[in-house]
Amino acid sequence: MNDLMQAAVLREPGDLINIRVPKPFCPPGGLLVRVRACALCATDAKMWRQGHRDLILPRILGHEVAGEIAAVDPGLSGFEVGQRVQVAPGLPCGRCRWCLRGAPNMCQDMRIIGFHCDGGLAQYLAVPAAGVQQGAVSLLPRGLSCDRGALAEPLACCLNAQELTRVGPGDRVAIFGAGPQGRLHVQVARLRGASLIILIETDPARLKAATTVGADLVLDPAQQQPVAAIRDYTHGQGVDAVFLACGSAAALDWGLGVLAKRGRLCLYSGMPKEGETLPVNLNRLHYLEASLLGAYGCTSRQNALALELIAQHRLRVDQEISHRLPLEEVTQGLEVVLNRTGLKVVIEFN
Repeated sequence: MNDLMQAAVLREPGDLINIRVPKPFCPPGGLLVRVRACALCATDAKMWRQGHRDLILPRILGHEVAGEIAAVDPGLSGFEVGQRVQVAPGLPCGRCRWCLRGAPNMCQDMRIIGFHCDGGLAQYLAVPAAGVQQGAVSLLPRGLSCDRGALAEPLACCLNAQELTRVGPGDRVAIFGAGPQGRLHVQVARLRGASLIILIETDPARLKAATTVGADLVLDPAQQQPVAAIRDYTHGQGVDAVFLACGSAAALDWGLGVLAKRGRLCLYSGMPKEGETLPVNLNRLHYLEASLLGAYGCTSRQNALALELIAQHRLRVDQEISHRLPLEEVTQGLEVVLNRTGLKVVIEFN
């Protein structure tokens, strides 16, 4: 009989329990990882409260994971027990037209750890063969802690969005939302050569913390009308790239209002259900030759790049961690995320 392990299992929205469940076996062609750190994000909180279109219940949640290899399938080479690894959640097929086109995050048969199969809010995580074959498992560079390694995935999502939005040297960038993802976007934009970065936030606590993240200008819409302030600051020209790192209809309207000619607006965060069909000034996009695009998830290449950038101290993620909690306090951690009373919450395992 298989051993038991502690896990946070979502039985249905609103019903998350911390129980002992059977420890998974090492899957054929895959790995068994002993989880050391699993970070929480807004999507986890959303699944806990209301579910998610890609979620299959019951489910062990958690998709920002790092730990050490506990078992390796005998037929698998290149990995050894004891190696420290970070696991990206996407399990693309590797065969469909999107995988073959270099966009595996758009895989038509995508499965996701923590959504379709059990995730990292447990003592052990089974990584199936598809994950290993498609590059979901990366060795942690020497000196990189598991808690920082677990944040490679959210950073990789920012890298994906900024690649799609083509942020480059000299660009002026506006980021709406100074939560963990918005703050990471500031760092990524700076690394990619942006000459001006403006961060917009409405929450007083996050506004105060945003002053240290590296933006050139931090705006409070309660004090300054964002469109007028940004246009004044850019001498009427606007910005080249806008990232909506919040699900706000007002932010979408403001973002469209500050786009420069040939500007790009990236819908990085999903909109709430009631905001799925919002009016957009199409003539403004037309006359500016501007672009409106979405960004969802990341690729294994971007995930590996995120790990490298963190290990090289070119991007800092440690300052985004506000809470470190044991698994027994995962509900409290999700409350922090949901209520925006902190930044990144990391569940740590001994």
